[in-house]
Amino acid sequence: DTVEMHTDTVEEGERVIVIDDLLATGGTMGAAVKLLKDAGAEIVEASFVVELGFLNGREKLDCPIYSILNY
Repeated sequence: DTVEMHTDTVEEGERVIVIDDLLATGGTMGAAVKLLKDAGAEIVEASFVVELGFLNGREKLDCPIYSILNY
């Protein structure tokens, strides 16, 4: 229910790639992307091993997305 990070994790303007194993509904990655952007990071890409495309999770993410497998 909660996504947290240390306040000193990223610096203003730092470019970040966020990697996860699975993109389903996009809730977890959406929260992570928002948290990083609020901290001043520039999200270069969100990458996934597997994307469950039929759940339309990528529509919730405000960044470029790459997935190796899409079902």
